Amino acid sequence: MSAHDEFVDYYSILGVSPSADVEEIKKAYRALVRKVHPDVMPGAGTSVLFRLVHEAYSVLSDPERRAEYDRRWQARWESRGACLRLHLIPSRASLPVMSAPQILYVLVKIEPARPHVAPRLPLHLCLVIDRSNSMKGRRLEHVKAAALELTNHLESSDRLALVAFHNRAEVIWPLGPVRERYRLSIELEKLTAEGGTEIYQGLLLGFQELFRTRQAGVHSHLILLTDGRTYGDEDQCQMLADQAREVGIRISAFGIGEDWNDMLLDEIAARSGGVSGYIASPEEIRRRFLEHLSMLQDRYAEDVRLIVEPAQGTMVNAVWQIAPELRIPTRGDSGWYLGPLQASRPIQMLIEFALPPLEPGFLEVARLRTWAHILGNPPQVEEAELPIQVHVLPEAPLTTAPPEPVLEALSRIVIYRMQERAWEDIRAGRWTEGARKLQEVGTRLLELGAKDLAQQALTIATQLLQGHSASRSQELALKYGTRMLMLPPPRS
Repeated sequence: MSAHDEFVDYYSILGVSPSADVEEIKKAYRALVRKVHPDVMPGAGTSVLFRLVHEAYSVLSDPERRAEYDRRWQARWESRGACLRLHLIPSRASLPVMSAPQILYVLVKIEPARPHVAPRLPLHLCLVIDRSNSMKGRRLEHVKAAALELTNHLESSDRLALVAFHNRAEVIWPLGPVRERYRLSIELEKLTAEGGTEIYQGLLLGFQELFRTRQAGVHSHLILLTDGRTYGDEDQCQMLADQAREVGIRISAFGIGEDWNDMLLDEIAARSGGVSGYIASPEEIRRRFLEHLSMLQDRYAEDVRLIVEPAQGTMVNAVWQIAPELRIPTRGDSGWYLGPLQASRPIQMLIEFALPPLEPGFLEVARLRTWAHILGNPPQVEEAELPIQVHVLPEAPLTTAPPEPVLEALSRIVIYRMQERAWEDIRAGRWTEGARKLQEVGTRLLELGAKDLAQQALTIATQLLQGHSASRSQELALKYGTRMLMLPPPRS
């Protein structure tokens, strides 16, 4: 077994942060050494634990030895490839010997290994716009204005296509440059709202518009905007999203108003590697379009995947994607699909492992591998790999709280899942139970500093307790608000 494999996390042994100063380290050492001294805590393995505590203090209290150790500590939890960097933060780096299973959380951060110096790829963007009867009036007018505004932010190498749909779909602007905005404005003015909503028709035509002009070194993306529910073609929409991902076309889906199918749009986006979102009012359309365009222009890699290979006896209980948005990622034969990686914002995942009964020594929990298409001309495929290993102590060390980034990630998952259960209660007529859960959501959001979202949750809870129903717009606002809670980057 290599020295790297047998690395001992002295910070975890003492129960201090890697940023702890000398006084904190000394205080933790004195408290521990009294507790684990063989005369105070007799038993098999106590002398080993006592030795580890003393060893940890002797290294971390010496500036030169600590500096050298910190370099090894950083390398222990980080893998830096040519293009990708994989960084891990376990909930605990040392575990006690136990005859019962244990839970271990690992926060995974995937980010560019170097500044994004490659030239930005040309963007082929297709807007697929719902023009069914329910879009009549301000909604359709704001969509037209937003589509026209997008052209001001596209570069000369970018291309734009516009597809409008109701019961059937038509190409309003074939994929191409937008040099004459007045011509585009004339075509947009002709759009009127009529008919029903058949999302698959619009998605298929938009997909075909991007697919027929597909070429290497180009980023293809489809943005769907709808305010209605489609009926009978949901499976076709999801299958098309799978096909889009396979050929490198991403789909992002946004719903406006209250009467659209959020579960369908979430699934379309997740399967294809895009994002989904809620637009509360027509006035927000322009801002959301421009924000999304900015995100597309910031891309570093596409089709990022996470492969988890657990050791024998270890189980993966759950995988959550925490950033750039909270969701359960789609799983395929080649791992979990995480979508794109932005140059300025990492992808963050939280993995829950169930560990078998442990014996003293070093345990490899799993090996993680990431796989991504790094954008550039030419594009390249990059992989990064890193083992998750923990030190199993013969006697239970002092229980220390998980690192703050892990706690923050868990808090956001708990909040999101709790609001989901609250709405399940409300839809089933259990208003009081739903209201109590939303009160808890509001309290936890206040603790995170998300005051506006907290107020939304508490307001809905008060309404319910007073016998008033909650609106669909309130449900969507809270769902997507909690999902998009900003998670700060993990601190090393």
